[in-house]
Amino acid sequence: MRRAFVVGMLCLCVGLAVAVPASAQSFDIIKVADGVYAAIGRAGVFSNGAFIVTKNEVIVVDTHLRPSWAKDLIAEIRKVTDKPVKFVVNSHWHNDHTQGNQAYVDVFGANVEYLAQHFTRDEIINKAIPTVQQSLTKDVPAAIARLEKQLAEGKDAQGNVLTPETRTRTEQQLASQRAYLEELKQMQITLPTITFERSLILHRTAPDGSPRPIHVLYFGKGHTKGDVVVFLPKEKVIITGDLLTNGIPFMRDAYPSQWVGTLEAVEKLDWTQAIPGHGGVQPDKGQIQKLIAFMKDLVTGVKDAIAKGMALDDAKKSIDLSKHAANLPNFQQSSPAAIERAWMELTGKIPD
Repeated sequence: MRRAFVVGMLCLCVGLAVAVPASAQSFDIIKVADGVYAAIGRAGVFSNGAFIVTKNEVIVVDTHLRPSWAKDLIAEIRKVTDKPVKFVVNSHWHNDHTQGNQAYVDVFGANVEYLAQHFTRDEIINKAIPTVQQSLTKDVPAAIARLEKQLAEGKDAQGNVLTPETRTRTEQQLASQRAYLEELKQMQITLPTITFERSLILHRTAPDGSPRPIHVLYFGKGHTKGDVVVFLPKEKVIITGDLLTNGIPFMRDAYPSQWVGTLEAVEKLDWTQAIPGHGGVQPDKGQIQKLIAFMKDLVTGVKDAIAKGMALDDAKKSIDLSKHAANLPNFQQSSPAAIERAWMELTGKIPD
């Protein structure tokens, strides 16, 4: 499963990176409140971040797959303020939210503190770091070799003759993967320096001198073991990582039956805007409510299938979640994986 994740991430990078020229900005920066900015990843970057400006410093949430993309965000931050980044929050361990950590030490020095729930630090050590090595030694070189072969033979992966447009796209994909390989060779995973169990509050001051408390909250397992949200009660903004996206979040490391309660706790906070891990800024609680409804039906359906003694393949065929298709843009490709992960969790086939 870990290998499937890495290969899938690489395919996503290859497939999307061509949409953005190398010189283009990596993010759309959206001001969601005074001093609070969403960094929405453009095509090719695909994961979001955020940053919060206080009187004396900047707090960043999530750091993307590549240190170069993190440095692109630093350049955007510097267009807003000359204050240094003091804190970086990792919402969870996945590589597309943590591999850029080192950029902040490189630019702002060793005083940068990295905050995470303690499960996240453990999983960066035990899961994220091994996938970096696999990407470096196997997956990215293999992707480069495939693209080089396509260009040499003049055919795509399906055997179709490359047109001028598809050849250009393949050349761009190859350049992107070669650049990523060079980054991997220099990559040093920077671990969280401060971890906590349930909550941590940064008592900061806004640029106008008013209090700006920044809550980093853990409500339980969900997308991973250690997902946290950043909650700004004064601004009524929440930054969710991949607990919330614009569709069904990636399920590989999820705990669906526990995710429901985690989402319900997040939904109850007093917020009006959400910066999700993927997708655009959400102006209300509509999307989280849609995801909660899907997750409840998912868990109920899987429990019923297990009670009837169904095997996984039969459960996938029998559980009907189609009423949620219109609300979740990736429903068709992601709902089977959601059923499988819930079935594995509820039959005790994954570690607690």
